[in-house]
Amino acid sequence: MSLTEMSISGAILILAIVIIRAIAINRLPKKTFLVLWFIALLRLLIPFSIPSVFSVYSLIGQNTTVNHLGQTTNNNFSPAIQGEPLELTGEMSSVSAIHVSLWFAIWIVGMAFCTAFFAISYVRCRFEFSMSLPVQNDFAEKWLKEHQLMRHISIRQSDRISAPLTYGIFKPVILMPQTTNWKNTKQLQYILLHEYVHIRRLDVVTKLISTFALCIHWFNPLVWVMYILFNRDIELACDESVVRMFGETSKKDYSLMLINMEAKKSGLQTFCNNFSKNAIEERITAIMKNRKTTIFSLSLACIIIVGVTTAFATSAQAEASDSDVSGKNQTVSESFIETATIDEILTSYIDDEGQTRYLVNDGNTTTNLSEEEFEQQYPTSDVEWWTYEDYKDWLENEKIQLQSMVGEKAWTSGLGDFVWTQELVDETIAEYEKMLQEIKNGMMYSKTVDGETDIMLGYNPGITSIAYGYQLFVKLNNGDEKFFGPYETANELLTVVKPFCEEQVKLGNMQQSEADEILNKYTVE
Repeated sequence: MSLTEMSISGAILILAIVIIRAIAINRLPKKTFLVLWFIALLRLLIPFSIPSVFSVYSLIGQNTTVNHLGQTTNNNFSPAIQGEPLELTGEMSSVSAIHVSLWFAIWIVGMAFCTAFFAISYVRCRFEFSMSLPVQNDFAEKWLKEHQLMRHISIRQSDRISAPLTYGIFKPVILMPQTTNWKNTKQLQYILLHEYVHIRRLDVVTKLISTFALCIHWFNPLVWVMYILFNRDIELACDESVVRMFGETSKKDYSLMLINMEAKKSGLQTFCNNFSKNAIEERITAIMKNRKTTIFSLSLACIIIVGVTTAFATSAQAEASDSDVSGKNQTVSESFIETATIDEILTSYIDDEGQTRYLVNDGNTTTNLSEEEFEQQYPTSDVEWWTYEDYKDWLENEKIQLQSMVGEKAWTSGLGDFVWTQELVDETIAEYEKMLQEIKNGMMYSKTVDGETDIMLGYNPGITSIAYGYQLFVKLNNGDEKFFGPYETANELLTVVKPFCEEQVKLGNMQQSEADEILNKYTVE
């Protein structure tokens, strides 16, 4: 699953959570929304999902995915019934591999900016916090003895802050303002317990994960919405826990304490748990409307979590169906697989006798073929795949050739006329090295197809699908080179190539026989 797909599916899930939150924020336990936000984080960070028949994507029939080479294909495609493979690329040359993604560059710059912004904020805050002093009074020491964890908690004091906060993971610190009134023990109990809940729940880690997701998906506005609301709900859930520990009678006093503690912040304390960081009005409203947890509210929360996860955090489930062949209804088993080639739809299934059969639909008629008949009509291509060592050796020689081309002129359909610069050479080599790493990780690229080197198939065994398309590399008599494609069909490629060949014949850069050979190769009868 690509980053874009992860971001889109995550955005849909976030939108669903935002709607539920707007309706039920004061009707459900606040932990409900923390769980939902964490599921959204998983959807944004994990590059795969579990298929479900109850997924919204199944209901709307979105059973597609983007494969390793970026070509959208049917999720049920099987190489065993692919028919004639469609051509992917021209001969493996330095020209055909150039692909500079503007979007990728923008994404990297944006992610780097966001990461630097949060990192600088964190370092600045930790520097200020490092100048804090330990608190030494009877109340603080007694409170620490009564609230011990596996991790050592300390209470410190600083004149750089105006409201309490918590920071640190392995050695958490509750940082109090210099102006704290240590004689007001009732207010201190509220404050310290609030921060203690943050520490016990590892909310600092949660904030780190959400910030990491934000840096990756910085381009998605709904991820920013999630980041803001997630931080608010962390505070709301913490408030809810404190009020329940002290009892319903504490609502008024706790709310007044929140109002008294509200103060302006200096700087962005991203990885800290601020006592009054979020919208004070929403927090007080939530406290005053806080309800006792009942079996009904817990059950409803579980139903919502399971329902949202199943519907929005899963992917489409492939379903088998019935196929009408030659006017007769025939039940298709679970092994039903369908895909489309250039001009036909191929379907495989297991018949009642357990034999594999294939349906070939050319748009007008449907032919039912046995496995032997299918192999005769659509013989499997003889593919020689690159091995890691072979491709590595080839790449070493290609690097030398590319380096010698610096300063020479070249032409591609994507870039037009250009001069090989050191930057372009480095980018091309980087693409090849990326391909080498993919081969090492299990991706398969063809070296030859039926003995031809001008076709390349890309096959990822992990998703059992093949990317395909039509491309053409032409070298003229005058030494010029031109690259066409990729195009989805031969006709699309032919539409572009035909006028080019006719022009080159007139200019004397190509023989008529050469032009005819190229055009005949891509002419669909």
